[in-house]
Amino acid sequence: MKIVLCVVVIILLVGVKLYVDRRNYKKRMRKRLLREWGSPIEDEYSTEKLRAVAEYYRDHEPSIFVDDITWNDLDMNRVYQQMNHTKSAMGQEYLYYLLRCPVTDPKELEERERLISFFRTEEEARYMLQGEFATIGKSGNFSVYGYLDKINLLKRETGIFSIIQFVAFIGGVISCFFVPDMMIMPTAVIAAVNMVTYYKRKAQMEQFYRLFAFVVRMIRFSETVSALKIKELQTYFDRMKEKQGKFRKFCRGSWLVVGGGRMEGNITDILMDYVRLLTHIDIIKFQSMAREVLRLQKDLMDIYETVGFLDSMIATASYREMMQEWCVPKMEQAEGRVFYLEADEIYHPLLQSPVKNTIHAHRNVLLTGSNASGKSTFIKTVAINAILAQTVHTVLADRYEAVYFRVYSSMALRDDILSSESYYMVEIKSLKRIVDQAKEEGEPVLCFIDEVLRGTNTVERIAASTEILSVLAQKNALCFAATHDIELTELLKEQYDNYHFEEQVEEDDVIFDYRLREGKAMTRNAIKLLHMIGYDQHIVQRAQERVENFVETGSWKM
Repeated sequence: MKIVLCVVVIILLVGVKLYVDRRNYKKRMRKRLLREWGSPIEDEYSTEKLRAVAEYYRDHEPSIFVDDITWNDLDMNRVYQQMNHTKSAMGQEYLYYLLRCPVTDPKELEERERLISFFRTEEEARYMLQGEFATIGKSGNFSVYGYLDKINLLKRETGIFSIIQFVAFIGGVISCFFVPDMMIMPTAVIAAVNMVTYYKRKAQMEQFYRLFAFVVRMIRFSETVSALKIKELQTYFDRMKEKQGKFRKFCRGSWLVVGGGRMEGNITDILMDYVRLLTHIDIIKFQSMAREVLRLQKDLMDIYETVGFLDSMIATASYREMMQEWCVPKMEQAEGRVFYLEADEIYHPLLQSPVKNTIHAHRNVLLTGSNASGKSTFIKTVAINAILAQTVHTVLADRYEAVYFRVYSSMALRDDILSSESYYMVEIKSLKRIVDQAKEEGEPVLCFIDEVLRGTNTVERIAASTEILSVLAQKNALCFAATHDIELTELLKEQYDNYHFEEQVEEDDVIFDYRLREGKAMTRNAIKLLHMIGYDQHIVQRAQERVENFVETGSWKM
């Protein structure tokens, strides 16, 4: 009787502790979500982690996407990290996919806007969902989608050997109560065999244990939210409810495999680790779960995408709160060859104190200006915001109106050592892909080119640049090009509008205001910068004399 009473007391104490832990966990989670809402994200993303996050996108690349060259030119990994206010592994992977895949369907963007606006205003619904997303958790350096996609690697096993080991151990323990002298030693041998074989067999399944934990948390999330009555989200809840109902067998007893949840180290989990080790009960259940998940792959992917989409919409709402100054873009389909992009007070998301600029481009744009005057930053600003407009329906500007585009760039190129290609070869290949895209029908190309053909000599650069930019102006494209070659402003004046950045030169300083101005640049600062950083005055003076002579005579004096 005393033993029974002790067992009851222990069970009650464990239950109370679990309840208190759960309540404290929810309080801490609420405080954390309040603190993080609309605040900068501190997560660090290694190359390995970014590669894992990108797996869903790599397998679902649509016809319109941001290619790798453009993505890297614009430093979009950093933009993604800045925006990644997601709380679940599915959310962070799906948000990356959204940013890589601009859409041209107004209904899709309207739905995203509806959800983003809802989550910005409905605090309780948002925190409830975020808390559940956080319970699902993130995945470190492995991709949840990557594992979902590898489910076919699971073997369909009956688990008969593990069942025999389970029965043998349980039978041995029971026999010890009746004939201890005979059964203690055989039971100890069975336990030793079970322990030795357990780790070997579990190692073969270990990679999928984490996956199953995520799947269970996704299903539990679906069960929780599908019971809610939030009419703005009912379509998504109904979808999850339909799918998660098929996973009852999968989730029944899943705690045997995935443990007691997120509060690791409690006494229940410690005891269960020993039970698993001796009975292989988690391996038996794992094999049952594997058979179910193989059967329900498509339904599982539907839940993954629904969870990921909702989490990414909340993340976008938080991003808007963090950036404070933004607008909802106005987009329309291009009619014929009429392309335009208008942005008032647009700015770069990654700059601490960005200078805002206004551009109304109804023709192609040629940007000139001195070194470090802001040309590259400006075209990156427009390019990044054009992508944000067609992905998360958010532009960092006071106003943004444009047609739907396919965005391409050729900017931050470098020699390809592995393929032994020079900078010039890399550059002309990058430009050719834009020219080829501009020849295609469909949504026009919005292209951004920084220092056209900088990898070759001046004479050939100007000649080839003129032809390439002229072709783009005649095709299905709106082009923003930055250049130091002032000659291009005259050669392309019939096809390109000229804008420039300039600076104020003082005795020992060059001051930039980073303001966009109409017309071509009339100032240079390269030789002045030589003087400022301490080059010999003779070098600076002779260089200046050569420039002045060339401007007057059109030829270089030796």
